Amino acid sequence: MKREHTLDVIQVDAFTDTPFGGNPAAVILNADHVSEETMHKIAQEMNVRETVFVSKSRVADFRFRYMTPKSEIDFSGHPTIAAFSALVEEGLIDIVSDVTMVRLETNSSILNIEIVRNESTGHHEIQITHKKPQFMATYDPKDYAEALGLSLADIHSPNPLQTVSTGTPHLLIPVSTSRSLDRIKPNWDRLKKLQADSDYVSLSVFTRETREPTSDAQVRHFGPALGVYEDPVSGSAAGSLGSYLIRYGFMEATYPVTSIVIEQGHYVDRPGKIFVEVRGDQEGIDQVKVSGTGVIIMKGTLRF
Repeated sequence: MKREHTLDVIQVDAFTDTPFGGNPAAVILNADHVSEETMHKIAQEMNVRETVFVSKSRVADFRFRYMTPKSEIDFSGHPTIAAFSALVEEGLIDIVSDVTMVRLETNSSILNIEIVRNESTGHHEIQITHKKPQFMATYDPKDYAEALGLSLADIHSPNPLQTVSTGTPHLLIPVSTSRSLDRIKPNWDRLKKLQADSDYVSLSVFTRETREPTSDAQVRHFGPALGVYEDPVSGSAAGSLGSYLIRYGFMEATYPVTSIVIEQGHYVDRPGKIFVEVRGDQEGIDQVKVSGTGVIIMKGTLRF
């Protein structure tokens, strides 16, 4: 049987500088003429948490579309890190200065991307400027404690369980200690039912207790409605979390920018780190940036 179509595919581990860490994503380059139906099939074939399709844009430098094996989402952080790491590796973006500015079109908005050169490691840092945070609906701690297999004592009161969006809405759930993260045993059916009547797409459970002294928060992230039960490292949720930490005083804002390091992925043996910059304070946040690095672990050709 003759196969008429070929596409370049690159797999990247994002939010890490170590192979087999962070969050894997498949990157499909030159996807201008790939139909939506074929995108869904390819995402199912790749069978990683997200596959990003890179094409030309009339209003920016690139257009990305993001597919899980189950559905399309408007924006996601780790495949964005992965795609720009691949574009740099393939010579499709010239890194001629310490900071290279790129504009990205997604289904949700036009985003400003900065690629910060690191010649010593070769792992350039990809910085994504998010939207200003929106603080949205709040939820009953009892419902979510039960759905996560926790008690109300685990919830870090009196802070709200609240949806926060810097482009994608995520529910933020503060817990008191890392032992609370250890004890989580999700009731997936219950979490799906709670999400069905909500304004968020997934939820992040976090604590200020960290594994490394240089980190500021430790996270577990769950997205069963997206077919992603526990996400190793979530970039879009990191923007929401950074905003929540400043808004509710978990960290004291510093001028002009508060730098936040988030660790995630240890519970699924894929540790990674996300770097967040928040410009503003409890009274108002003006800008949020999320950044990380990526490691290319596989290149190939998709034939169909």
